[in-house]
Amino acid sequence: MGPTRIGIRHLRYTIAVADAGGFRAAAEVLNIAQPAVSKTVQDTEHDLGFEIFQRGGSVFEITEAGQFFLEDARLALATFERTIRASRQNDLGARGHIIVGYSALATSSQISAGLDKFHKRYPGCQVEMHVMSTDTMMRNLKIGAIDIGFLLSHGSVHDPEVTQKPVWSTQIGAVVPRAVDEVSLESLHMANFVLGVRENWRSYRALLDEAFVAPGLRPTIVDEAWDVQVIFQRVAEGRGLTFFPISAADSLPAALKILPVPEWAPKLTIAMAWSNTVDTKLLRAFRESYIQ
Repeated sequence: MGPTRIGIRHLRYTIAVADAGGFRAAAEVLNIAQPAVSKTVQDTEHDLGFEIFQRGGSVFEITEAGQFFLEDARLALATFERTIRASRQNDLGARGHIIVGYSALATSSQISAGLDKFHKRYPGCQVEMHVMSTDTMMRNLKIGAIDIGFLLSHGSVHDPEVTQKPVWSTQIGAVVPRAVDEVSLESLHMANFVLGVRENWRSYRALLDEAFVAPGLRPTIVDEAWDVQVIFQRVAEGRGLTFFPISAADSLPAALKILPVPEWAPKLTIAMAWSNTVDTKLLRAFRESYIQ
């Protein structure tokens, strides 16, 4: 068997196809043309000598040999990504580098306490924070693009390659203009709402859908937005109300506030998540700052 032509690009594209569930969806995630993705995966399969994906039919399937390859490919890609990041930071004089993803539902004040504990133990380590959706975090954890995620814990968010540990829970309230004094369950039945686009807020929208069942809420959604700040702006403009964790009250724009809804108190839980394939002493120490 001769030398391989497979490189990091081949691993990244092949993993993207597996995670996205098809070539077209992977091309959209990677933001490149579908033929380039297909050709790269075909080259990978030719070099390996077996098919990774079963073509034909309406069901997208990964072959048994492909499953084994993908497990090793994820480990190799995650290790590569972390090696490059760590080397760049070492050159800058930093002792370690951790990239953390966090949901807009997880406020910085709740994350800060653990960060303070970690920095006392590892003062030279740089922690880089990026806000992103829960689904994006799950994908990025698996490929090594981030090391830790603070994401919404929900039954729809599950992957055997990613471990999740709950770190805090909070009640969900109604975000309203500051001039509003109270919100009742009855008033919610007549209110208009601004919610996150389901594509980007999938797990949170699923949690809300479940919470709406008991009180018989069928919210009238007049606006949907991708970004949380746009949602808040729409609420401030009087377009409608929205739902958000009460723990995030201090991070709202000055024109808004969060009110609990009597007789209706749904909760959400934020979990810390990390990949099972690559782990380090530094990442374990970071987790210990939150999970005892």
